[in-house]
Parts: sequence; C-alpha cells; structure tokens
Amino acid sequence: MKKWIVFILLIVTALSFSQILNYVPENFKVIRYVKDLSEFYSEVKRLPTGRFLTESLGLEMMIQGVLESQLLSRNIEPSDFYDLLSHEFLFVQLDNEDTCFVLGPSEKAKKLKDSIKSLIVDLLGMEDAVVVEKDGYLFLGTAKAVNASLKGGGEIPDTLGKTDFFGYGLLQGDKYSFTVVSTKESASDHLSIKVEITPADDTSRNFLEKVGQPREIPSDYYTFGELTVIFNTENYDGLLDVLSSAGFSMESENLPVQLPESDIEKVVKNLFEELEPPMFLSANVSSAVMDLIAGSTPTNLEIVAKAKLKSPDAVENALKTAGVQYRKEGKCFVLENGLSICTEDDTVVLKSKQFSPRTLGIKSEKNDVFFLFLDMKALMESLVGEGEEAYVFARGFYKDGKMVFHVNVK
Repeated sequence: MKKWIVFILLIVTALSFSQILNYVPENFKVIRYVKDLSEFYSEVKRLPTGRFLTESLGLEMMIQGVLESQLLSRNIEPSDFYDLLSHEFLFVQLDNEDTCFVLGPSEKAKKLKDSIKSLIVDLLGMEDAVVVEKDGYLFLGTAKAVNASLKGGGEIPDTLGKTDFFGYGLLQGDKYSFTVVSTKESASDHLSIKVEITPADDTSRNFLEKVGQPREIPSDYYTFGELTVIFNTENYDGLLDVLSSAGFSMESENLPVQLPESDIEKVVKNLFEELEPPMFLSANVSSAVMDLIAGSTPTNLEIVAKAKLKSPDAVENALKTAGVQYRKEGKCFVLENGLSICTEDDTVVLKSKQFSPRTLGIKSEKNDVFFLFLDMKALMESLVGEGEEAYVFARGFYKDGKMVFHVNVK
C-alpha cells in the first residue's frame, strides 16, 4: 500500500511541474514564467493603476482595435488569438540578442502559426523572426533561441517549477556571478514582486555587500515629488549593474520625465562623472504628461535633483563644455530656460523655478540603497479629473548576503 501512495505522489509532483518548462533550454541567461496569462492580466486590471491605464486612458480598447483589424485582415478570429494568450507563458533569453517566447497550450496554435509570423513582421518589423508550433505550444523568436527551447534540457529549482509566476536568471560576468530569482508575493490590494540576487562566490558577495551599504545622510536631505528616484550606495556604478540584473532600466529615456533641451542633457552627461551618492531626482510630472499626450512639448516642468559633487569647478566646466548660456548669481548658475544649478560645499542642486514638494505615505528606509516612487493618483487626477490611491513603488537593500528588491504596484 505504501508503494502505491509513493507512486501516486510522484505522479502528482510530475504533473504539477508544467510541460512548458520542459522547453527551458540549456545555457539560458534568463527565463520568465507565468502559469495563466489571462488570470495575471485580470489581476493587473483589478489594480487602480491597471484600471487607469487600460480603461480610463483607453489603452486596452485602442490596442484591441489595431490588433483585431490586423487579425481579421488575415482571416484570423480574434477569439482564436486570445485563446493562445490565455494559458501559459515562457520567455527565454540566451544572451542580449537571442530570445524566444513560448505560448500555449492551445488547439489554435498550429492553425495560427503562419498568420502570427505575418502579423509580427507587419506590426513589429521582425523580418527574421522564427515561428514554430509543437504540441500545442507556439514558439516565437530568433532561430537560435527557438531551436534551443525546442531542444530543452535546462534545469530550474523544483520550488520555482511549482509556482504560478517566477523569473530565474544565471548571470556570469567577467568578475561576478549571481543567481537572480523573482517571485510574486501574496497581497490583497496590490501586485507585489520580490527579486533576490544571490552571489555565487566570495568575490561577488563582497561586491554586493559594498553596493548594499548606504551612506549616512541628514534627515532633510530628500525632497519628494510625484516621481522620486533615489540612489544611496557606496558603489553607484555597481548598483546600476545590479539594477539591470534585477530587470530595472535606469536609462533616462525610460523615465517619465525628460530634460527639456538637448543642451541641458549635455550638461548633465558632462557633469555626471563628477557626481556621487547620495543622489536623488524628484519631479512633478502630471502636467508634463498631459502636454505629451496632447502632442506638445512640456513647458512647465517641476524638478529638483541633488547629489554630492567631487569637484567644486565641475558645474561651470560642464556648462562651458556643453556651450550653454547662463548667468551666475552667487553660488547658482541660472540657465535661460529657468533651471538653476546651485552648489553648496560638496553638494549640487538642480531645480526649476517652481517645485511643490509632496509628503509621501511611503518613504525610503535607512537601509535602502535604491528607492522609486511614482504617484499614479496625481496622474489620474490630472488626466481624467479624479483618482484613487495608486502608485508604483520599489525599494532595494542588502540583507543576509543578498540584494533584495521589492516592487509594488497598486
């Protein structure tokens, strides 16, 4: 009798490990898995931020309209396509260029294969994309990644294979090696993702420990806005690398605030090598977002940024190198667009003429080396006239030999 019980338990365990995970290739860099795309999308839509983006701004209807017209022009029933998107999802990255998406299982996969290829070429310009169907799963990506996924053979921890949502990465650099694991945590009124970066050796552990060491700052150092991004670490360049490993992109073009003129961007780039943490950027972005949606250039940008300055002459040198016109008022350099850059001892502050500080219900903790807060309620009120508590919030810190990031969306 005991043998039968053990046998049944083994069968149940095997069935709980999704078939799509058999397509995890050897030598993968990153994989991401969602057990039920339809349910995950519904979960996002139940959030205030999700409802605002999909319904209040009409993004869902707009995307559906464009997509369904393309589907119907290819004699594809939209319901068949949505069935393909209503089950499991696997993303595979071999390197920076070779990736593969796996969707299914769906009875419609084989029927849709050729039409999906045509669709992504026309909509996304992916001429070299490969689309393959196997056992009800659709594989889409570069030839190298698709072939590697079809072959399978990769291994992931059993504990992850039994979850509904995870990311798993094995990152090997010239000097450091890490394992990156992201999981979805249980939360009643928001979406919560936890990312843990674990070092593979002592050298990598020592690197993370330095990255995760915050600097002492005065209690009134930060000024908060609708958007606030904070870096406070002993190793700023290392933190940026770790953020990239965790899936964050800190490129300026990916932030919801842009400097108004290319010359000012040159100043910031020239000055950046002379800055060090603690540093932050806060901006009230709702009016600028309204201008962008209306198709006009933002004219009323409220912004303040602060950082430690390595050299007292760095600001004026950066302005001269960029060829920007300015006038000097005491320790401040006032630019033609109203922005001013002021220095005081070893600190530099960039600020606009006006900035209305915000009081946040969520603030950075003493051990945080990274903090991001975007007040979605302010955007709602600005764009549609009313809003409810909603935000995007992330923090990162060092604990028990690991870098830990929490990302919350409400």
